[in-house]
Amino acid sequence: MDQETLRYAVAAMVIALFAWMAGRNLYLRSRGVKVNAVTERNSNAMQRALILGVSVFDLYLLLRAPFPVLDAWLRTAPAPFPFLALGAMAAGGLIIVVGQSGMGTSWRIGVPQKESHVDRLVKTGLYKFSRNPVYLGIMIFLVGAVLAAPGPFAGLALIVGAVGLTAIIRQEERYLSDRFGAHYEEYKRRVRRWI
Repeated sequence: MDQETLRYAVAAMVIALFAWMAGRNLYLRSRGVKVNAVTERNSNAMQRALILGVSVFDLYLLLRAPFPVLDAWLRTAPAPFPFLALGAMAAGGLIIVVGQSGMGTSWRIGVPQKESHVDRLVKTGLYKFSRNPVYLGIMIFLVGAVLAAPGPFAGLALIVGAVGLTAIIRQEERYLSDRFGAHYEEYKRRVRRWI
C-alpha cells in the first residue's frame, strides 16, 4: 500500500469513528440522556484538555491526506507497516463502538462532577474483561495511528493519550465508587482497569 492511500484510509477511519460517536450521542440525547458532561461544564480541566488534544491530533490525521506537506512539517516518516497500522486502528475502532454500545444509556463523555445521573453499573459484554474497553480501544486506535504516521507528533499524542486517559479513569473510578459503593469495589477487584 502506498503512503497516499494509507493517509486517505486513515482519514476515512477517523471520519467513520467520529460519525459513529456523533450519531450515538445524538441518539442518546433524543432519549433524554445528558451525554456530554464536558460541554455542560460538569467536567474538569484535564477532561477538556484531553478532548482538545485528541481533536487536534484527529484534525492532523484528517488533513494530512489532502495536505501531505503536514508530514514533512511534523517530521512524520513513511509508515513501515501500513496494513498493521490500519488493522490496529480498525480493531481499536471496533472496540470503541462495541464498548460504547454496551453501556447503553450509561454512556457519558467526561466525568460528571456533581450529578449522579448514571443509573447502572455496566458489567456485561466487553466490561466483563476490561473496566475501560472504550479507553482500551482508543489506545489501540492511537497505536495504529502512530504506526500509520510515525513521528514525534504521533508519539507525543500516544504518550499524552495514555497519561490523560489514565488520569480520567482514576476520576471515573472515584465517581463510580461514590455512586455505586461496595457494588463497584467488588467489580473493581474482579476486572482489571485495562485488560
